[in-house]
This record gives sequence, structure tokens and C-alpha cells, in this order.
Amino acid sequence: MRDNATDKGAADTRRRRHRRWRISAALGLSAVLAGGGIAALEAGGSPAPDAPEPAAVVAAHSGRLTPKEAREAARIARAAATRPDTTPTAGDQGAEKGNTGDGERNAAGGAGAEPLDTRRPPRDKSASPAPDSRAEVQLYDYASDTLITRLVDLRSKKVVHSTRQHGVQPPPTLAEARAAVRIVLADRRLGPGMRDAYASATGKRLTSPSQLRLQSMAFIGSRAKGVDGARKVSQCGEHRCVQLFVRVPDGKWIDTSRIVIDLSAGRAAVIGL
Repeated sequence: MRDNATDKGAADTRRRRHRRWRISAALGLSAVLAGGGIAALEAGGSPAPDAPEPAAVVAAHSGRLTPKEAREAARIARAAATRPDTTPTAGDQGAEKGNTGDGERNAAGGAGAEPLDTRRPPRDKSASPAPDSRAEVQLYDYASDTLITRLVDLRSKKVVHSTRQHGVQPPPTLAEARAAVRIVLADRRLGPGMRDAYASATGKRLTSPSQLRLQSMAFIGSRAKGVDGARKVSQCGEHRCVQLFVRVPDGKWIDTSRIVIDLSAGRAAVIGL
């Protein structure tokens, strides 16, 4: 009887050990597949035919650009010559043909178009899952009042495709909002009022746009009411125009709701809305 009990106990122990081994092996395989499936393939295994694409592989080409990548893409887009392209686009849009970017200007009047946005380009679902070294950069050229979209290859550091659009006004950047404040401050009618409002709210002098908390939106001339107001901003839409929403550091507002700043022309106007 003691021998039978001993044999039964040993068998139970072996079964428990085997069960623990199978669970551990399954967990280990799951961890390998969740990490991208590469280790499993190198070891001679193969994922199931209908298994979803591993998350790690997807992230390699669909993740957001890092700040460093975005800065480099914007630098390449502003500085590099574009290649001829014959791909047509709708309406007033057109592919650039051999434009080297010479003469482009930013909101402050400096050389090079104004960077607006940098992101991963849209990706076709049927495309290869290989890592994508491209970035799509939007810029605004104040010399020609055109929105430029340039596709940059970060690996070759070249612009591979570029288009221009007239009359398209994406949301302004902080740099453009600060350029708009400088125009208001330089205006002999509006500048003193903004400085006085800031001094009244803070007890300090306003000397730089960086002292203000700024938000802004693109302004289209059709929003203006009245013949006089419409005349003052009739070019907004073709020109790059913005409205400012201004607060001082403690959160108090400075009323700029009726001021429209034409960044392309470098002037401000007061209108009815």
C-alpha cells in the first residue's frame, strides 16, 4: 500500500511540473510575439497565418515624428531645392517644377518659408510595413502667399515632392501670432492702447510678444461686416491674416477682438464683426 501511494504521489508531482512548464512556455511565446515576433522567427518558429501584425512593427512606421525629426524635416524643407514634378492637383493647386525655394519669406520677412506643421504623411494600407523615413512639412511662403506642402526623406535629406496652394489658410503658429503682436505694437494708433492695457493689468511695461499668452486664428475677409470693414480686409484669404486672443500672465484679457492683422502686408486694421 505504501508503494502504491508513493507511486501515485510521484505521478501527481510529474503532472503538476509538466502543467507549470506548459503555462510558462505559453507565456514566454506570448511575450515574444507581443515584442514584434522577430525572436520567434529567428528561432525557426512562424506566426499563425491570420495573426495580426505585431504592434512593435506597426509603431516603426506609424508613430509620431520625434521633436528632433520634426526640426530636421522643417530645416530640409526650407533649405533644400525641390525636384521637378508633374503630378497634377485639383483647382488652383499645382506641383512645383524645379523651384529651388529662392526668394521664399517667413512671417518676420526673413529668408525661407514659415514652417506651420510637420507630421508623418498619410500611408496607404496596402503599403509595405517597412519603417518610413518620410515627413510631410507644411510651410507658408509670404513672398508669394502660397501654402507649400513638401514631402521630405529624412534618410536622404532631400525634398522628393512639393506642391503649392493659393487661398488656403491653416491655423497660425505661435511664431506668426508673435509677428502679429509686433505689427500691432508698431502701429501708432493701436500700439499705445495695447501697451497701456498691459501696464494697467500688470504694472509692467510691454516690450516683447513673449510676455503675452497668445492664441490666434486665420481670418478670411468675408467675415467682416460693413462696407468699410470689408474694404480694409478684402485681401484676407489671399493674404495671410490673423485675429489675436491675448491674455497677460495672470489670465486677464486684452481686448483685440476687432483687430485684424495682415501678416502678408505688415499692417493692422480695426473692423466691425
